[in-house]
Amino acid sequence: MTLLKQILEVCDLLDSPKASGMQFKELLQERGADIVEVTIVGGEKGSTDFIKVVVKGTDPQAPKLGVVGRLGGVGARPLQLGLVSDADGAIVALACAFKLAEMKERGDVLAGDVIIATHVTPRAPVKPYKPVPMMESPVDIFKLLKLEVDPSADAVISVDATKANRVIKSPDIAITPTIKEGWILKVSDDLVDIYTWVTGHEPYIVPITMQDITPYSTPVYHINSMVQPWLYTKAPVIGLAVTSRAVIPGSATGVTDVYALDKACRFTLEVAKGFTAGNVKFYDEEEYRKLRELHGDVGELLRKGAPR
Repeated sequence: MTLLKQILEVCDLLDSPKASGMQFKELLQERGADIVEVTIVGGEKGSTDFIKVVVKGTDPQAPKLGVVGRLGGVGARPLQLGLVSDADGAIVALACAFKLAEMKERGDVLAGDVIIATHVTPRAPVKPYKPVPMMESPVDIFKLLKLEVDPSADAVISVDATKANRVIKSPDIAITPTIKEGWILKVSDDLVDIYTWVTGHEPYIVPITMQDITPYSTPVYHINSMVQPWLYTKAPVIGLAVTSRAVIPGSATGVTDVYALDKACRFTLEVAKGFTAGNVKFYDEEEYRKLRELHGDVGELLRKGAPR
């Protein structure tokens, strides 16, 4: 099973100065998505089309998975023409939405709901960053994070292009440890199993640090905003990084790797199947309970600076 068909369709739609959320709303409704909402969100540097898609499962009581496509923008016009590296999060989220809707129409329905959120803007700003320039969203990150994290989600996969760094240089995808309420927990064995089955190689793990989980308002280095959704949920969050061996700016064009995106989509889909069926865990509940009992709540401390 591959999602190359959906990925190529999404890339073609996004690779345009006229890319918009309404294009995807119409197509997703045609394919059978249960709920598709598009909201224009404005900011000081422009606006973006926020997209939320729900593909419902067979059991309303089953666990629900949130999938967040994190990014600044799918394009950096007028500085750059074409689809940028930073678009990976939106591509994976939207391709998964297409696939899940199509699966449901064919009769393959997951046990629980999958709630997909991302945004589309072909004109995002670029800011200086080390080691290479970084894409920015035209809208405040905290405004978007609040929209992206659905309160009903029992776990969240946050997908983001993670190529503009020197610490995780794998050839396709990598995952982070699980983040829950400020705690960086061990990497989930269940998720590592799915990762190795999907990729066919050993797991690559993003070296997330305490700095990375502090809000973006904290003036320190962050690898990117991949795990920032933890700020607005009590559910466990993992980052799914689309990576590269070379250091590639988020604003670079001509670098979209559909085979890496396919692995990211297949990983997300397999996690969705297993998690909503109750067969995949993001963290060890007993170990987390012991950490909280012995060391208390670190979430409030680490959320300082993030608006409520």
